[in-house]
Amino acid sequence: MIENKIAIGFFQSWTGITQIIVVVNYLRLFFFMGLAIGLSVLTHVYGMEKLTDLAYQYRFWISGVLLVVFVLFEIHGSSILYWQNYLSNLTTIFEPLIGISRGIRSDEWAVNTPMMLSQYYNNSGLFPYFSETIRGTLTDTFIIYGQPVRDIAIFFRPFHWGYLLLAPAKGLSFFWIGRAIALFLVSFEFGMILAKKSKLLALIYALLITWSPVVSWWFAINGLVEMLVFGQLVLIMITLYMNSQNYFKRMLYALVILICAGGYILTFYPAWQVPLVYVFLALFMGVFLENHKYFIWNKKDVGIGIGLVLLLSLGMIYILSKSGGTISAVMNTVYPGGSAETGGNQVSRLFLYPGNLFFSFSRELTYANLCELAVYFDFFPMGLIMTGWVLFKQKNFDKLLILMLVTNAILILWCLFPWPEWLAKATLLSYSKPVRAFLAVGFLNILLLIRALALFEGTFSKWVKAGSAMLMSLVITLLAFKTYEGYLDLKMSIIILFFLFGSFYIILSGNKDWARKALIVISLIIVFVAGLFVNPVVSGLDAIYQLNLIKKIEQINTVENGLWIVDSGAEIGFPVINLPLMAGAPTINSTNVYPTLERWHLLDPDGSEEEIYNRYAHISMNLTNTDNETNFVLKSPDLFEVNLNINDLEKMEAAYVFTKRDLSMLSSEKVSFDELADENGFKIYTINYH
Repeated sequence: MIENKIAIGFFQSWTGITQIIVVVNYLRLFFFMGLAIGLSVLTHVYGMEKLTDLAYQYRFWISGVLLVVFVLFEIHGSSILYWQNYLSNLTTIFEPLIGISRGIRSDEWAVNTPMMLSQYYNNSGLFPYFSETIRGTLTDTFIIYGQPVRDIAIFFRPFHWGYLLLAPAKGLSFFWIGRAIALFLVSFEFGMILAKKSKLLALIYALLITWSPVVSWWFAINGLVEMLVFGQLVLIMITLYMNSQNYFKRMLYALVILICAGGYILTFYPAWQVPLVYVFLALFMGVFLENHKYFIWNKKDVGIGIGLVLLLSLGMIYILSKSGGTISAVMNTVYPGGSAETGGNQVSRLFLYPGNLFFSFSRELTYANLCELAVYFDFFPMGLIMTGWVLFKQKNFDKLLILMLVTNAILILWCLFPWPEWLAKATLLSYSKPVRAFLAVGFLNILLLIRALALFEGTFSKWVKAGSAMLMSLVITLLAFKTYEGYLDLKMSIIILFFLFGSFYIILSGNKDWARKALIVISLIIVFVAGLFVNPVVSGLDAIYQLNLIKKIEQINTVENGLWIVDSGAEIGFPVINLPLMAGAPTINSTNVYPTLERWHLLDPDGSEEEIYNRYAHISMNLTNTDNETNFVLKSPDLFEVNLNINDLEKMEAAYVFTKRDLSMLSSEKVSFDELADENGFKIYTINYH
């Protein structure tokens, strides 16, 4: 099933897996060294200016070649190597090519990626819309934690197409690298529109968006990359549509808009979707107003518009017909459904961005999650200051700038102050916590900054620039120091002060060529320090599929498929509950992305504990043979424990137990356990019912 295994099986007979891994890693190292040397030679031969012109001219071809090369080498950014921390007796320790695996990104390496890998195994066929593996019962894999499916609905998820055509490692590479390249290219092309065709400003914009801290820390989940790609690509297509008279091209642009609109809807994460919709609506209105005088339309355009709306509606109706029950189940959960936000209390987020410089390379915070504190490095308040100068000093009432400024004001008000519940619901912002909605504020701050720089005229004296930059950098540094509650020490604060001073001084230098080039250098520093090394650079999935444990689970599951339970009696709950999924084992207490109420009602007939298990949850199961009845214990909003009496195992229809402890002592007259395997620190038992 997995092409890597076929190749490895062949080579094992020749020399042994360890030697092969070493050789492959050397080949990869030589490739990257060759790439670096090649770039150096090209720079020497052509010169930097000529080289950048060539890069711009052939940017799409270069991107395509890079994608193919990275996929062939199975390069991705998953922290999946972190699984090695939960295993023992490993014959080979795999390390990232660059960077480190991030345990804190468990929603990626411990939930999303194992679920994706499980789609390569299923009784009902590969890539099912409804999996029998996740949760150990029919589970909608498409709409929640969207996974690749072999269904027409995948039309709206182009970054999943690689999984359907490639082996797991290459499919994962296509997903990671394809999205990164697409986000950069789309951001650059939209940056050209935003910055009135200034390549330097467009490049700055693309760098700040693609490898920003918030995008990097949330890269693989919740559809943030897809939202940014689809939202900006729609704006690009609208611009091209309005400036083209060729109806074949217009139909192609409309087709791309169709995919983007459907893809945006299906990210199914309102906390970001709703505030970003505000941003993209403002940008749409601005782009339309800028291009309407060139737009010539007739009845054909009406037909294209009707066709687009009709096809999108049919696509969503089809998906709703399959996933409507899932959506309803999620909306009726205790967590995350059932809550309405009213905004406010996020003033401090305006001053988080300087501290993001240190997240990739410094200690983790003791009082907060780094991912939750990741934001855009937006140079606040420079976007607002430069916008104010253009609007009020230059009296350049740019429509796009005004629309973005108004939208920014609305979203800042939502993040800073509580709203009446009726207004929150009317604006749909009730679906977005202010900590999530702030993403759109940071995004708008960058949009405002780039647009204002493109329109900026005039100059400031050196003393005005230096004094203003020093004052603002000092204030922002002090507020950041206070916001981080001791995380920033004196050395960090001094670095921030000088970095912000230089950045603000350069921004205040406006439209000077040297200033824009210097701002590219600043942006590259942010990319390398705060974004690019958040996720590791990893090659392949051998760290998983060369495990004796995974091979054994595959073997057992192939011979006789049955439901698995992960026993947490030895304190091995999350993330180990999802480990069997990667070998295709249908696991009852793998992360339940929505609840299996029917199953839990078997253990709780009167539904008295439904508030505990009616939620998105990681589930720890502790097998017991005491006289106590099975019960549920809520540990956190997304985690509950089931103390499961072994006499209730039959109700679960469980066949195997995955554990770290000796279960023979738990056997009773009704239930006994036979050990099948002991690999990498874990035991596998088959359950016998008497």
